[in-house]
Amino acid sequence: MVTKASIQSLATAVALLVALCLLVLPGATDDARALEMERFVPDQIVVKLAKGVRIGDVNLRGYGLQVQESFLNQANTDIYLLKITDGSSAKDKLGQIANDPLIKYAELNYLSAAPEANRRHYAFPAGDATPTTRNYSRDASYPDSALNLTAAQLISKGAGATVAVLDTGAQLNHPALKARFAGVPKYDFVDDDTDPSEPRLATTEQQRSQEAVGHGTHVAGIVKLVAPQASIMPLRVLDREGYGTTFHVAEAIAYADGNGADVINLSLGTPSWSMLQREKVNEAISHGVVVVAAAGNYNSEQPQYPASNFLPAALDKDGLLAVTSVSAAQKKSDFANYGTWVDIVAPGEEILSTYPVNAYAYWSGTSMATPFVSGEAALIHSVANSLEPGSVEERIRLGASCVDQNNQIAYWGKLGVGEPDVYASLMQVEGKHCVPLTNS
Repeated sequence: MVTKASIQSLATAVALLVALCLLVLPGATDDARALEMERFVPDQIVVKLAKGVRIGDVNLRGYGLQVQESFLNQANTDIYLLKITDGSSAKDKLGQIANDPLIKYAELNYLSAAPEANRRHYAFPAGDATPTTRNYSRDASYPDSALNLTAAQLISKGAGATVAVLDTGAQLNHPALKARFAGVPKYDFVDDDTDPSEPRLATTEQQRSQEAVGHGTHVAGIVKLVAPQASIMPLRVLDREGYGTTFHVAEAIAYADGNGADVINLSLGTPSWSMLQREKVNEAISHGVVVVAAAGNYNSEQPQYPASNFLPAALDKDGLLAVTSVSAAQKKSDFANYGTWVDIVAPGEEILSTYPVNAYAYWSGTSMATPFVSGEAALIHSVANSLEPGSVEERIRLGASCVDQNNQIAYWGKLGVGEPDVYASLMQVEGKHCVPLTNS
């Protein structure tokens, strides 16, 4: 029997094998090699059935296919993960089945990953340091005025809002987080059970440098820093190396949507467009859920999904926010993606947050920037829970202050509306908006 865990392990192995092969390409940078990879599980395809069709109506045996999983383990779903049984490649099989009138669409099961799984920014132990709204990075480099969190939390602490964190899981009994996890639905889409606990940390430093364990705990801690009374729904979709699949991410988005999430935090992504993943993002937004996703750590303009809406520019009020990282000086982080598809920036360098076991650590990446915005969305929902996702995004945008003037010309207009002022968004105070800048 093939389990979800074995699928994830296989996916990770394929990604690593491709990456090793690309290492021999002359003159290619690490980031360029990562961008060149179209990563997917080699013996699987995802299908959505046409209206009124049942999976038994499709000649799976004739196609050399069998059902691997049904979406959310539902008996009468129209979405299936299929396993290739005749040795064909996934791309060839996709071509064979794509024109079947019983199939609405078919696609590869792409790999999705924490940005820090592709270009690692390791977590560094923080000793006795614990995060506060005035001290949430190494040497307290980001000023309290960067996000105005202290003032914002005088208005709202996120009570009544729920943020789903789709990640590597979490340390569910971490002293700083366990109250936020209490009474909230939880699921592990990697091992297919109701315990999304992160795996144990590896025993050696060398082994730990090759894994992303602790990533979900760290992200959840940032949500809690911004919205300390919000509930957090931990959903495990990434394995210990930080890899998952678009099928399982889509399942988790649908699960969060159906189980009371007000905000979905996706500190993960893929350079490959997935119809299923985008469909579930759209459905969640249509049901009132704000979706916040990491822009990626490639130092590139290439869009990452689901952060990008597949359009050249970000939309003002679509309820989806793509977040990239800036330094304390409001300069784009060296690793951070950028582009007209980015909505907003947030602190992402050496961020102090929760970490297993019962500890705290510093970690850098757009994964760390993303939950600052998710937490802000939770604060807004807490004080104005009737707002639609597009209106929540509008508040976040209106409160932001432009950072273009602090960056190289190459990044002007490619860092969204700037950095959030959480207090301003709660007070509906307009920030200093980005306007076209010239080199004069």
